[in-house]
Amino acid sequence: MNYKIKKTNELFKILQMFDDMSKDLRIGRLTNSEKDILLKINHEIKSKGNDFVDIRLIKFHDFFGEPIPRSTLYKSLKSLVKKKLVKHLGSERSSLYSV
Repeated sequence: MNYKIKKTNELFKILQMFDDMSKDLRIGRLTNSEKDILLKINHEIKSKGNDFVDIRLIKFHDFFGEPIPRSTLYKSLKSLVKKKLVKHLGSERSSLYSV
C-alpha cells in the first residue's frame, strides 16, 4: 500500500474517532474556527503552565495561517462555552478563558 493511501486511511480512522467522541460528549461537530480556537487556547495554557488565558493577548489564526476575525472568534467562543469545552472566567466582559 502506498504512503498516501495509508495516511488517508489513518485520517479516516481519526475522523471517525473524533465524530464518535463528539457524539459521546453530545457536542455535535465543531466548526473549523472552533477547532482552531480550541487548539490555540489549549496550546497557550499548556505552554505557559497557566490554568487560563487572556484572549486579548493571543493572535488567533486559522489552519492556513489567516487571522480569525474578531466576530468569528467571539461567536466561536460562545459556542465552545455552550458546549462546555471552554470556560469563560470572571465577569461577562472578561477576556479570560480556560479549558
